[in-house]
Amino acid sequence: MSILIDLSMLRHPWCGLGQVALNYGRWYGAHTAGLTPGHEVTLLVPRGFAGHFGAHVHYLEAHDCYRAMPWLMPRFDLWHSIHQLSPFRPSVRSTLRLLTVHDVNFMYEKPEAKRRRYLRRLQHECDRSALVCFISRFAMEDALRYLHVDAPMQVVYNGVEQLTEGVQRMPQGVDAGRPFLLSLGVLKAKKNVHTLLPMMKCLPQYDLLIAGDDSDPYADRIRREAGCCGNVRVLGPVDEAGRRWLYAHCQALLFPSLYEGFGLPVVEAMQWGKPVFCSRQTALPEIGGDAACYFDSFEPRHMASQVLRTLREHTPGRSRELQSYAARFSYDRHMTQYQELYRRLLDGGVGGSLS
Repeated sequence: MSILIDLSMLRHPWCGLGQVALNYGRWYGAHTAGLTPGHEVTLLVPRGFAGHFGAHVHYLEAHDCYRAMPWLMPRFDLWHSIHQLSPFRPSVRSTLRLLTVHDVNFMYEKPEAKRRRYLRRLQHECDRSALVCFISRFAMEDALRYLHVDAPMQVVYNGVEQLTEGVQRMPQGVDAGRPFLLSLGVLKAKKNVHTLLPMMKCLPQYDLLIAGDDSDPYADRIRREAGCCGNVRVLGPVDEAGRRWLYAHCQALLFPSLYEGFGLPVVEAMQWGKPVFCSRQTALPEIGGDAACYFDSFEPRHMASQVLRTLREHTPGRSRELQSYAARFSYDRHMTQYQELYRRLLDGGVGGSLS
């Protein structure tokens, strides 16, 4: 039975979905021999990526002609779109489709005309799918506020890349002699990073390093306000080696985001055994569970007191507990769940809810 995994987002390897596609490719490069017998997997990749994950992997290059004329695409028994807005489609309607929905951020971030267009497109994708998966229960519940899904639905938590292995490099702008707290993620208003700056005035013994894409206008606000704090530095984007160094050397991750379909930095920081402080909004309590610490208020003194108390009580044993918790989100576990779903779809065993 032939299975296609759509990794076309590799064309944007440094965005979140591009990283998901990259980790899928790496996993298949390492595990092709261990796939379900009788299943032949092909990776749909951008031009130039054929062979990227090893010569033993099957590839199909995502030529532009396949977007305009999908009937030119080879036929497959099962097609997995690992995100909801891929421009590529199976060549025939008889192909079983598995769709993974990450979020409906566009409903909160885009102008009305784009919201309508994206929603119509996503509804169409759901209508064509034999199974719709979501990256968290929150993501599913939020999407169902706008979508009608007749197909069976399943929550499959994101896999999280194991960051504790690999090269580390200190980013520019870091004072290595000062202990620091870390805020990591795209600087957008929903990330709520501005609430951390007044808090840092109550924590003069620590620096706050803010790392991540800073192209949104919200980042300008953060830079202006950080200029009034002597212990806050906005680093901007960092590469993988820089991200590893920051996690390895920080005292804790601060993640007060107001909207997350999953919240990758929460699990990434726990891989290093670091305390995580986040909001109680959207998917964060679901992903952080009892392992994370939650801000009950964004009042600066309250936040600072909670951070100090937790850091004083943190022990090597607690670090090991956090690392054990983070292991629940391994890519091996994630991909094993999908392999089972592929098997059940191809065996015709899907009916009703799979949850």
